[in-house]
Amino acid sequence: MPDTTTITTPTKQTESALLSRIAFGVLGLFLIGVVLVYAVLYFGSVSGEEFSSDSFRRRRFSYLELPLIGVQITPIRHTDTTNDLEKYLAAQKLFPKTTKPENRWDLVLGSQGRSRHAQGDARILCQYLDAMNKDGDGIWLKWSEDHVEMAKVLWPAVAKVARHELYSFVPELFLLARSAATPDQLQQSIDQALADKYLLTAETLEALDQNDVAAELFAEVLVHAPDRAEAVRGRDKPLDASTTEQSGGEADKPE
Repeated sequence: MPDTTTITTPTKQTESALLSRIAFGVLGLFLIGVVLVYAVLYFGSVSGEEFSSDSFRRRRFSYLELPLIGVQITPIRHTDTTNDLEKYLAAQKLFPKTTKPENRWDLVLGSQGRSRHAQGDARILCQYLDAMNKDGDGIWLKWSEDHVEMAKVLWPAVAKVARHELYSFVPELFLLARSAATPDQLQQSIDQALADKYLLTAETLEALDQNDVAAELFAEVLVHAPDRAEAVRGRDKPLDASTTEQSGGEADKPE
């Protein structure tokens, strides 16, 4: 007898069950996608503002990253936020050009998600740059326009400490500018204040064995107060350079 093959076709009930599973699977994937997008937008949004002490420019930045693992998933977007005072300082060349541009941007404010916020030291300076009077005019823009010669003393000093990332020195500089009567008086006051601060900071870093950075700051002490050479006593040079000089000096001594 010939073989007979029985072919069974899915019933309507089976087809309905299969379609239901597919529909639930698609719906589940959709809900998972919605949750992931919400999580990235809510917890993975990173934004903030940065300041360049080289150019006195500011910019906002923003990008998205995967929460928890911190993998960046979008390019960084930058928007220039340089204000009128910063543009004025650049146009009038009231801060010196840096000899070795580092293209360094210091954090002013930053946020991640909806709850994590950070403040950088550059915010100390930016609060002065953004300060407004009751009429809505920039306080230090107006001061710079009204006191041109003293502005030529103040802003190079501000730029210098910012480039050393010593933003904590900034408030005293603005305080001195407010109280000075002449550019010479302001220069003397700034030199005295910065010499004191550089010396204290350098001695602290030296005690922490950060000798190269300390040597750079000891050198700044002599820039502002040459009469303090005794207090510096050769500490204005990196340790390896000092060691080399001492070795060379000993080699030159007659036996």
